[in-house]
Amino acid sequence: MIHFVSDMFLLKKDSWEIKKTQKKGLGVFAKKRIKSGTVVSDYLGKVIRNADYNLDLDKKGLYLMYCDYQKSIYPDVSKPGPHLINHSCSPNCWIYIYCGHTLFFALKDINPAEELTISYLLYPDEGTCNPCTHICHCGSISCTKTMHLSKVKYNIWQKFQSKENKKTRKSPAFVGKYLTPLSFYPKKLRIDPVYLKIC
Repeated sequence: MIHFVSDMFLLKKDSWEIKKTQKKGLGVFAKKRIKSGTVVSDYLGKVIRNADYNLDLDKKGLYLMYCDYQKSIYPDVSKPGPHLINHSCSPNCWIYIYCGHTLFFALKDINPAEELTISYLLYPDEGTCNPCTHICHCGSISCTKTMHLSKVKYNIWQKFQSKENKKTRKSPAFVGKYLTPLSFYPKKLRIDPVYLKIC
């Protein structure tokens, strides 16, 4: 059974914990084994216009989550939540757009004490992000030292995401309002091979 809690982790509270990391601030860690495909969380927060976003907020952490071309979600950073899941070039979680919500799910089995990570899937840096603060500290063997995707991987992701977005109905997201939880969440998601191409 999925438990709905205010921080919008969709796992039981005894399955995860927030801990300090060496170089990335706070992070989310598994307390129990999380099986591949398991839906971990829903990224909730206030709906804001992309054009109105204050880039100075990025100095506190990269918390803005894409909603659509006009809008994004900004979480309540005073509470624990999926916004504390850090970037990795070799992530063990991925994002999936479902009914206009951004769900995080396990890309592979995650063992107890392992940090939950995703790729932030940032657009390719072609000199426009200057000075770039999106430096990766994941420490994985395949670390690129940046949270930006290559142009090839970004194009693969955009094409795949556009196709997937057409498969589900959209939940209304009104600027200035908080995105509300869905009445139903899938428990598991299929691992599409495209995710592994982008990792």
